[in-house]
Amino acid sequence: MSEVGIKPKTFFDLFLEGEATADAADDFIDRWHDSGDEERRPLTKYLGMTDEEYELWMMDRRMLPEIVSARRPGGLPLITLATEYMRRMLAANDPIDRTALFSLGHWLRARGVDPA
Repeated sequence: MSEVGIKPKTFFDLFLEGEATADAADDFIDRWHDSGDEERRPLTKYLGMTDEEYELWMMDRRMLPEIVSARRPGGLPLITLATEYMRRMLAANDPIDRTALFSLGHWLRARGVDPA
């Protein structure tokens, strides 16, 4: 039986199925970088994420559960989950979150959302 047309699972597929941890993303990214001309998909598609999901994930990798929740049937929109996430970070007032707060706040305001 031929395996033509069978696509390997992406990081996000495996993560959703519980077959990969969040840390496994780095291995996928390394493989994408090492693939040379073999891999023609952009990194976002290789990982199995939309551009919007990838943007948020790059701002704060701890957002992966929100991204998963938005993908689930009946889940809230990603922008709603990102807003709630930012509000929790603001309430926690952890100095380590400053960069993520700045980036996420800018991202939300660009979409007409006041995160405060």
